[in-house]
Amino acid sequence: MANLKRYNEGLFKLDTWIRRLLTMGDTDLLHTALCDGVCDIVRAEAAAFTAIEIKDGTMMFSAASGAWNQMVKGVRTPLKSDNLCASVAACGTPIRIDSLSSLGRGSCELLQVMDMDTALLVPVFDEEMVAGCLSAYRVGQPFDQIDEQILQQYAHTASTVLRNFRLMEDLKHHAAMLEEEIEERSRAEETIRQMAYYDSLTGLANRRLFNDRLRQSLALAQRNKRLLAVLFLDLDRFKLINDTLGHAVGDRLLMAVAKRLRNCCKREGDTVARQGGDEFIINLSVIADVNDALKVAQKINDSFRNPFVVDGHELFVTTSIGISLFPYDGRTGESLVKNADIAMYRAKEQGRNNCQLYTPEMNTKAFERLSLENDLRRALERDEFIVYYQPKVNVEQGQITCTEALVRWQHPTMGLIPPARFIPLAEETGLIVPLGEWVLRRACRQNREWQEAGYPPMQVAVNLSTRQLQTGNLVETVERALDDSGLDPRWLILEVTESIMMDNVDSTLQTLRILERMGVQIAIDDFGTGYSSLHYLKKFPIHSLKIDRSFIRDITTNPDDEAIASAVISMARGLNLRVVAEGVETVEQLEVLRSLDCRYMQGNFFSKPAPPEQVQPLLGKAASSYLNFGKWC
Repeated sequence: MANLKRYNEGLFKLDTWIRRLLTMGDTDLLHTALCDGVCDIVRAEAAAFTAIEIKDGTMMFSAASGAWNQMVKGVRTPLKSDNLCASVAACGTPIRIDSLSSLGRGSCELLQVMDMDTALLVPVFDEEMVAGCLSAYRVGQPFDQIDEQILQQYAHTASTVLRNFRLMEDLKHHAAMLEEEIEERSRAEETIRQMAYYDSLTGLANRRLFNDRLRQSLALAQRNKRLLAVLFLDLDRFKLINDTLGHAVGDRLLMAVAKRLRNCCKREGDTVARQGGDEFIINLSVIADVNDALKVAQKINDSFRNPFVVDGHELFVTTSIGISLFPYDGRTGESLVKNADIAMYRAKEQGRNNCQLYTPEMNTKAFERLSLENDLRRALERDEFIVYYQPKVNVEQGQITCTEALVRWQHPTMGLIPPARFIPLAEETGLIVPLGEWVLRRACRQNREWQEAGYPPMQVAVNLSTRQLQTGNLVETVERALDDSGLDPRWLILEVTESIMMDNVDSTLQTLRILERMGVQIAIDDFGTGYSSLHYLKKFPIHSLKIDRSFIRDITTNPDDEAIASAVISMARGLNLRVVAEGVETVEQLEVLRSLDCRYMQGNFFSKPAPPEQVQPLLGKAASSYLNFGKWC
């Protein structure tokens, strides 16, 4: 009766522990609970669960009861013939040891650290293979047949729990892998979507997404009879930043520009996109009238007043904006974008840093501009450019001291095109660099030819553009022009504007100093319209200043212009610089300038720009008689 009662109590505990094992959510906790159940069910003082790898010939202690758990957990040893767990794995039946003292210590690794008398080991099966061993240990009383039966039943039921637990773990693992695969696929799809519809640099919508949204906005605007606006933006002189500071700085500037544009267009339904390069485009999906579009454009221009700080560089950037409206300027997305682009170019023609509304007349001008650009690209090859020369005169001595080389374009069908029409286009397209070099070489050669023909030596002045200064090979270009023509460097003047010098001060300063050491003279053109910094006048190797024609035009009637001219002349004399007044058109202007002690002048009053064959007779006569200087000399 006592044995039956003990057996029933053991079965009750077995059922309790099996239920507990089923609640375990972690492998380590399951194995530890398995050992604690052994101690409780068969009243053992220590227990262990050993995982057996028959194929590998190893065994590993997965868990042990009580304080032994941390000591033996994870210990892996080879299956040896004299090892008790190896014996259980080999025979697949329980083993009872009444006296552990009769066995060697190598029979059980736990015996090396435990002081126990008896042991009971039962196999744990998995698919009819021994996968582990449950070991129970006591001090004193040996284990009997009832203990063996109960522990065997516990091991059998536990093997099912372990197998199910492992299957659940596998399912969780596969579910996690599947979830990760789904997430990875979603990320890949999102990446593909980003690449397909968003600009990789700025994160703005790209052209494809913009066109899709514009089509949707047009459909709504047409249905609801509402206005819609498209804004086309282009950063002014962005290429100069790329050329001088590098594309990395240019890219980071574009990212900063994109951020400001987002802040200016936060309404739901509006789209800001990068069209490409330094061009951006905005869809204002709903506007009440044209003023709404103009307000957004003004907000953008105002936001650009603050400098962009990129890699320690403080960059002042402006933008030209063109605006087209639905339905007045187009009923399709393509026509609205095209017309906004045309209006943007009109903004650039108007001096940049402004916005222009599209007008139908712009289309004609756009086609003319495109045609002119195409012709301009071939004009140099076809030898359509000619150089005109305008004298600079010393009115005190009645002498021509210099001629300024001014390029003209003799178009085969449009006739003589003034520089105001094609020079900005050449600057924008980069054609100004080869054109500028051609003018320099032609002017040096012409001046040398005049000297060789016996005319009095004089200087020739050639204008430099921003692009020429920033190419990095201006010095070599000037050297070649001088060497090929045989002209002495002292007879060459290079004219630069104040704004050009300020574009990249350090690089420009270095280039100009090298040219000065060569013997070439440097003049500041259009003085008074740019920075007009006394510091830079002192810093740069300047030899002469040209007072801008805007101060000469009204010098006889505007006291402010006269005061400015007088101040420039006095300052230049103090700095030992020559002053040239350009744009002199009347005798009254000449008289005022002479009264201010301005000795050098240039303008149509003396001679309009003319081709070499028309200037040459002037060089062969007494300047005072040819130019009627008698009354001023």
